[in-house]
Amino acid sequence: MSVPKDFSNVLIIGLGLIGGSIAKKLKDISYSGVVHGLDNDSKATSIAKEKHLISSETLNLDNLDDLLVIFCTPVLSIQAALNSFLSLQPSQNVILTDTLSTKGFFNQMLRKEFPELKDKFVSSHPIAGSEKSGLIHSKKDLFEGRISVITPNESNNEEDIARVVNFWKSLGSDTKILTQDQHDFIFAKTSHLPHVISYALTRSLFDQLKENTFEYSGGSLEDYTRIASSDPTMWKDIFVSNKSNIISSIEEFEDSLSELKELINDGNEEGIIEFLDNIKKLRDSSILDS
Repeated sequence: MSVPKDFSNVLIIGLGLIGGSIAKKLKDISYSGVVHGLDNDSKATSIAKEKHLISSETLNLDNLDDLLVIFCTPVLSIQAALNSFLSLQPSQNVILTDTLSTKGFFNQMLRKEFPELKDKFVSSHPIAGSEKSGLIHSKKDLFEGRISVITPNESNNEEDIARVVNFWKSLGSDTKILTQDQHDFIFAKTSHLPHVISYALTRSLFDQLKENTFEYSGGSLEDYTRIASSDPTMWKDIFVSNKSNIISSIEEFEDSLSELKELINDGNEEGIIEFLDNIKKLRDSSILDS
């Protein structure tokens, strides 16, 4: 099978941390296609043009052939972004993808509101980011050595999927294929739940300790709560759009926390040691295996 060719044109919708990092990497590798960009913040668009991250030419989508469009928006903003994109009357030779952190909610919306786009929308999710946001914090190596998950739907063809996979690989990513249900189930536990815990823990600490919260920390608390500095709008959208999986994950965590709470309350030293030792072995062996 031949290696899929680069896209002649790439349009990044949303020039924040993820979109900006895509643009910077494409510039760094001298991507053969022309890179275009759109953002609601005209300042971000101007900066991207000044830094030659995107084309300075007036965007005329009906003239852009062999186009990849990447939607780098919050989950609940993508419907408006799709409507804005379609109002620009793009050519028919287009493949669409995204960087959304949840998939089920979006796929339902796509089926209902944009059925004509379903066969050309190959959904994806680069597992890379930061608690910081905006173009100013984007970086060209954000995707290097990270996994980008591709979540095709049943209407996608193999050639389009292969081209999207190849695009993420060109940015330095490894790629994996998951169903949309698998994606939302897994990331509710490995990403969304940790953010829930970090936000809740940080609130609890500040409620009790206020400005002294980090005064007596040796550094680990700052590390653990770092993700509580993440973008609130983005995480509100994730929590809402993957609600059932996240609630199940919270309940499972509560069971584990309750078990440890009971052991501590009972002063069960042997039980505490067994609990902690089992978890240490599980984590240590998992990290080594990866």
